[in-house]
Parts: sequence; C-alpha cells; structure tokens
Amino acid sequence: CRKLDAIDLTVAPKLRPIRISEGAMGNGLPKRDLELSPQHRVLVSSKIIKRMFKTDEVLVPVKKLVEIEGIDVVDCAIGTTYFHLLFDHHEIVYANGLPSESLYLGPQALKSISAEARNEVVALFPEILDRDFLQVEARPFLERGNTIKRMVMRHAKNHQSFAVERW
Repeated sequence: CRKLDAIDLTVAPKLRPIRISEGAMGNGLPKRDLELSPQHRVLVSSKIIKRMFKTDEVLVPVKKLVEIEGIDVVDCAIGTTYFHLLFDHHEIVYANGLPSESLYLGPQALKSISAEARNEVVALFPEILDRDFLQVEARPFLERGNTIKRMVMRHAKNHQSFAVERW
C-alpha cells in the first residue's frame, strides 16, 4: 500500500492515477471505472496484437494508453492510495473484470515502493537482491512508446477492441 497526498501528486504529477472508464477497453471492460498507477500494466489482446507482435497477449503500461477515449490522467485534489498485489510469481489478476498484472519485481517497482515495503519484500523474496535476479513476466511487456502509439492508432483506425477477446 502506498499513500500519496495532494501535495505529492502536485509535486510529481507523473504519479497521478490513470482512470480507465467503464467499457473503454472494449467488450464492456472494465466493468466499472478503474484507477491504476501509471506504470501498472494491463493485458491487451486482439488480431492486431497478434499480427504486430506474433503473440496473443501483451502487457502495456496504462499510462501509454491515455490517447484512447475514456482513459485519462486523474486530477487528484485529495490524493490517492495504491495497493499492489505480490505473489510468488508475476501473475495476471482481474480488476473490475479487466486483466492486469500483479506487482512485477523489477528495478523500477523496487524504487517506487517505500523503504519499509521494500524491506518487507526483501524479507519474503531475498533472491531479488541477487545481481542476476529477473522475475519471469506473466506475459510479454510492450514498453516502447512509438510501438505502442502505432498499436493504438491501428486499433482506432480499425475500430478494434483492446480487451482480451477470449476471456
């Protein structure tokens, strides 16, 4: 759990949550409005994904999807609290029906949590301190901005849903 007050979010606007409005990903997903931390990845799947990346599903940081109608940065006047789910392995979990990721123990994640939380994670998973530690991704990550922009544009042009089609 990480709490950020209005001052934190004013000083560091890149930490403001991203709201995915009900149905914005297509196929009625998410089932209700959903707010996620900007780096949080959501699972996307479509024929376009398969053609572009030769895989059925990819995980995309939600902040890279704000060009999609119904996905916006939240203007937090009162602050926010982020809750992260940590499992033995990186997992796909559901938030308001939308498939997304559990906490991925990469270098960025460890930098973003409090010292107290980091100490707790290290106590549970001491192997993350190993120099060669790399957690296996639940699905491939799609991170490159230009690639994601092209993917979003192709979906918009073809009126294609981003929601996982088979779930």
